[in-house]
Amino acid sequence: MAEGLLEEDKQFAALKIYEDIAASQGDNKEIYLKIAELHEDLFNYVEASKWYYNLYEIQKGIYPKSEFKFAELQMIMGKYKIASEHFTSFSKTYQGHDKVLYKKLCKTYIKSCKKALEAKPDPEIEIRKIPNFINSTYTDLAPCTFENKLYYSSIATDSTMTYTGDLDSAPNFQIYRAEQIKDEQFDTAELFIPEIINEPYYHTSNGIFSPDGKKFFFTRCKKNSKGNNICKIYCSEKKDTTWEKAILLGPEINDKNNNFSSTHPMIMRYLKRGQKRDTITKIIFASTMPGGHGGYDLWIASIDENLKTKKPENMGRKVNSMLNELTPYYSKKDKSLYFSSNGHGGFGGLDIFKTPIKNGKTKNIKLLDNPVNTSWDDWYYTEMNKETAFIVSNREGAKIYHNNTKLDDIFLVKKTTKKYLTLFAFEQQKTKKAIDGVIFRVKIVNDKNSEASQYNTNKPFQIIPDKTYEIIAQKNGYFNKSTLFSTFYDSKQDTLKYEFTLRKIDTINGITINNIYFDYDKYTLKPESKRALNKLYKLLIINPSLRIEIGAHTDTKGSDLYNMELSLKRAEAVVEYLVEKGIGRNVITAKGYGKSIPVSKDAKSDKNRRIVFKVKNENNIND
Repeated sequence: MAEGLLEEDKQFAALKIYEDIAASQGDNKEIYLKIAELHEDLFNYVEASKWYYNLYEIQKGIYPKSEFKFAELQMIMGKYKIASEHFTSFSKTYQGHDKVLYKKLCKTYIKSCKKALEAKPDPEIEIRKIPNFINSTYTDLAPCTFENKLYYSSIATDSTMTYTGDLDSAPNFQIYRAEQIKDEQFDTAELFIPEIINEPYYHTSNGIFSPDGKKFFFTRCKKNSKGNNICKIYCSEKKDTTWEKAILLGPEINDKNNNFSSTHPMIMRYLKRGQKRDTITKIIFASTMPGGHGGYDLWIASIDENLKTKKPENMGRKVNSMLNELTPYYSKKDKSLYFSSNGHGGFGGLDIFKTPIKNGKTKNIKLLDNPVNTSWDDWYYTEMNKETAFIVSNREGAKIYHNNTKLDDIFLVKKTTKKYLTLFAFEQQKTKKAIDGVIFRVKIVNDKNSEASQYNTNKPFQIIPDKTYEIIAQKNGYFNKSTLFSTFYDSKQDTLKYEFTLRKIDTINGITINNIYFDYDKYTLKPESKRALNKLYKLLIINPSLRIEIGAHTDTKGSDLYNMELSLKRAEAVVEYLVEKGIGRNVITAKGYGKSIPVSKDAKSDKNRRIVFKVKNENNIND
């Protein structure tokens, strides 16, 4: 039943049956593999990783590549240390017929994991998601702009891949067009010449215009008899104001036997060497045609005005790897070819690379920096103007579909003006008095690869757009103070400022903690006391070198001995609360003072019943 559903592309329904079988049959290796592969096909990398690991533990040589797949998915999810450990383990133990290939891949990926752990985001690059009326409820792909219009591919349905009924009810990718309103804003999209480029049962995608706008190249994709998705490149030509019927490019590009796939066309036009007028037009595309280096390779061929193409040339090992190279884009601005690959090493998944290209020949490739590339799939780099480009990615922030399936969205890559932050610290008093020698520790929040950097007072440092920073101000003899500083807003200023107010540590006098409550003659903390104690907890967390005493004081009623015992128990109750939250017992001690140090002569005053904390040492920021 599950296999039948897969033939109809009902992947979620098939997956549910396989998982039911796994639950009832225990360690079934073949079913585990089916489940892992389906989750991976559906971009649910968390679940796929779990099932590959289960398979790795029970496989006993049946599927030795399960450890490699587990490591690969861990890398895509940004867990580089775990990934590197398993790539290393797999490389040492795998003895399959293709071990040379996989050992080479493992070596590349281990190197990439190390590089990714050390990489820091480019502070001059800002990534923004295109508004929701462009990004649909499902995957959105292949953006390109022409004459202030955005063209892209999407599926107009809320029930993608879970549809029921006959095959002709299956949703297909189609090409949409949206008018640019201003800057990066686009109007509601509509189908682009659907009567010309749409074909029943085919996915239509990857549209691109010729430089003069008179030709529109795109792909149609459909599964062949073997179940493989086969794409072919077509072109529609515009005569006057009318688009003509799409023509299939010749056998040099497309396979009439449906054994290989050609997709992602890109048109490049340049002057002949030594000529001022004569131009050469080339088509660059991705294909699985024979003669490649593995997976999809990039190929280049001459193409004339009548769409006649010469025999394509493989773009060589500098560009093509043993895995996949996809989504080529030629930039007139820097005369470079951009493309995506998962075979050259990067941050994980597909990454975007660039290479200078002259007369159709490429040079050494370069990996684009974070945040353009992430551990997830990043592809379809396309420029909108000199300052802004598009990419497609399923990174954090992209939509999540059924059961945590990661989907692709269109993002903007924008060069920004350098922004700087300057930090200051003043003493906590009526008159501002600057403190010399303050150290500021700065770290990006929720970035597992970000390490804290250290800066001095009044020394500007560059910050990254669309990030939240945790900043801790530190100086010996003062309480550390922390704050969160966000760059998720537009500011015309190049240099931003933030001021801290620090309090000097007094090791002689204590500080009363207000709003600590006990019932009369009791030592059990009342619930309303915990809010004030939580503030003390946070203070101790950001001041790890402090050693403090919790002192409890009573009113003047009752005997000296009774009040001394009661105050000690109250101080111990405060200490126990903080210890339970994670403060070490070596950090905090309890002491009862009874009624020995009243602050009011009035026996009825509540002021004498108080909790005071006293710092027993100077704060040392180097501890």
